[in-house]
Amino acid sequence: MEIINDNQAEKHRLQALVKLVEDLKQPNQKEIFDLLQPLDLVGQTDSQDPQLSVKTTLRVAKDCKLIGDGEDQTLVGLIPHEQIESMQAFQHYMGNVLLGVTEAEQSNYLLNLFSAWYAVQDERVLFELPAVGYDGPFNEQVFPDAPTRPFNSTKFTAWRKWALFLGLGWQMHLGTRDILVPDATRRLQPILPEIFGEQRSLSFAQFMERLARRCPELDGGSLFEYCWRASRGGEERGNRLSLMLSTALRTLDGLGQIRLIYQADALENWQLYTIQGSKHHHVTHIEYSGE
Repeated sequence: MEIINDNQAEKHRLQALVKLVEDLKQPNQKEIFDLLQPLDLVGQTDSQDPQLSVKTTLRVAKDCKLIGDGEDQTLVGLIPHEQIESMQAFQHYMGNVLLGVTEAEQSNYLLNLFSAWYAVQDERVLFELPAVGYDGPFNEQVFPDAPTRPFNSTKFTAWRKWALFLGLGWQMHLGTRDILVPDATRRLQPILPEIFGEQRSLSFAQFMERLARRCPELDGGSLFEYCWRASRGGEERGNRLSLMLSTALRTLDGLGQIRLIYQADALENWQLYTIQGSKHHHVTHIEYSGE
């Protein structure tokens, strides 16, 4: 199952559906369909199911184990109330559900693989890639021998919505193009306590090792490394960080949630993506404020 296979399932629809199931205490499917897409409002059509959006959203909610089947064809919520009460909490929960997938046979592998490929591209997403959809370069580089295109413009449109929601970037209008600017700030924020654990200070090499395990689509992660070899394998990378990760680190430092430290005599030196006007260009250690 890939959540990006269909544009009908969106964050607000998913959250509304799960909250409604919880509020109604084991409703049946027809109740949910009629409340979220009343037939009197959407009307009848010959070519399409008028309640297709809510039916698709329900299928996705079940696939993601947000909702389950109860007795007598009823529906039951499967996640804690506090995880759906706010959009921020729901975003964190869905990040844990959808991201971190590394095996091709798992649900949402393509979502994660394209996210890693996108992170690898750096400034290319702003200037060099096609104006409509990024499926061409991705398919050619990551799936060169595939008989069909694993990725297409429909999947890209859905991916961009979910990547924006899951904290992998923010939208910018550039000329005639809508660009998702690579920025993993909201991806990193909620997992900083997990990465640092009981420690408040790490060498940057330690931080990167833990980050790679937790976020395989970001620098050093298994999916990132796979996509780097497929897309930019002939380039020297060393300890250079991606635009997506560098932007997040600079932002979190500016917010006071972390502190980037550079010690000239440190054994390892990591280079942030070059941005004019930034005070941070190299980092050797990182501190977490605990806030």
